[in-house]
Amino acid sequence: MTKTTKSFRAHPLANAVALAALPLVALGASVAQAQDSELEQLRQRVDQLESRLAGAVSTAPELTEENPYILREGDGLKIGDTTLSFGGFIKADVIYGSNGNGHKNGYSIGLPRSFASAAATDNDWKVGFTARETRFSIGTETDDVAGHTLRTYLEMDFNQAADSDGNEIVSNSYSPRLRQAYGNWNGWSFGQTYTTFSDLAAMPEILDQGKMAGFIYVTQPQLRYTTSAPGGSFMVALENPEDGFGSVSYDDQSYPDLTARYQFRGHYGVYSVSGIVRNLEDDASNDTELTGAVGFSARIPTYGKDDLRLQYNYGALGRYMGLYTYPDVDLAAQAAGKVEALESYGVTAAYRHFWTPSWRSSLTVSHTEIVSDLTNPVATPVANGTLSYFDSSSSVHANLLWSAHKNLTLGLEYAYWDFGVIGSASSNQYEQVMASAKMTF
Repeated sequence: MTKTTKSFRAHPLANAVALAALPLVALGASVAQAQDSELEQLRQRVDQLESRLAGAVSTAPELTEENPYILREGDGLKIGDTTLSFGGFIKADVIYGSNGNGHKNGYSIGLPRSFASAAATDNDWKVGFTARETRFSIGTETDDVAGHTLRTYLEMDFNQAADSDGNEIVSNSYSPRLRQAYGNWNGWSFGQTYTTFSDLAAMPEILDQGKMAGFIYVTQPQLRYTTSAPGGSFMVALENPEDGFGSVSYDDQSYPDLTARYQFRGHYGVYSVSGIVRNLEDDASNDTELTGAVGFSARIPTYGKDDLRLQYNYGALGRYMGLYTYPDVDLAAQAAGKVEALESYGVTAAYRHFWTPSWRSSLTVSHTEIVSDLTNPVATPVANGTLSYFDSSSSVHANLLWSAHKNLTLGLEYAYWDFGVIGSASSNQYEQVMASAKMTF
């Protein structure tokens, strides 16, 4: 049997159909690829949208009837482009002083001069309770104000002068007073804050804050510029001039006080060198004197969290040192028609030791002394050219503090003062025991 083989040939119509379908197949493949690409892009967009939505949900404000627009952000409240923060503390003090402290309302605002007055008397120990050191503050931060961040700060307390309105009989009511009010923008500071002449990094931690014999502790209006410098920063400022005390002003000055400070910060601590130039003048005598002072301070880490804090100042310090322990000029010389700067020096050393993370102590020793020759060296205030009977003062503060929480600190402190009588080898002493509860917010 013969086997026949037939060859297969595509029908001409089939060939035509196949050739015509090739572009469609290619188009379908390209469409499928395009669809896959679009789907991938769509998936990426969905992922991005979900991510943004998740972020928006996590930071969105909780809408309430009382507060529908404020967004909590970090440590403040954001209103529009500005973040607003609140702070401060409630400070309750009990002060038990030898011979009282010599001033109405003075248990919370006692000055070295008032301590010296109490030391010169022979009364019993007196006790006083106060909450007048309580402070509250408001701060703001606004981004991109002409290309820079604008920050403002306002701080007030109730620690007015000894002769201010208010009493301890019924209400113990005292008006707020301005401590700080300034703004900072592009390195410039405008308003009232601590003098540039002082470095608060070296401030000892004591309960009776600022009341060391020789520390620089002044707040006043100023115009300051701060710029970076090798290892730290450099500050220069024009500050409000004054050479009076209390409600007594010797004269309105013609030129501002010029202050400057270079601060170095590193692994070995914080160090500062500062200076001040002052023009003291008296219209009654038409006499003036250009004078100044220099200062050095340091905060040196030692063992663990412990640190050593030092400050030394020399020159026409006057109202800048020790809460105005000495006047700016020799008052006896001024009464005779001559402006003579009263030069003095002050030195402070403080060591802070942590017994445990929550228990710590500070031992602070401070001393001041007049180095100018007094025009009339007698132990009578003003007649001797000073504001009190002494030409030197020394203070020692020792405390024990317990921080149960960063917002709660309880402490007990003992202070001892010694005042050297002008023209004599004798001195008078004042002692004080203080307990405090400080609750920050």
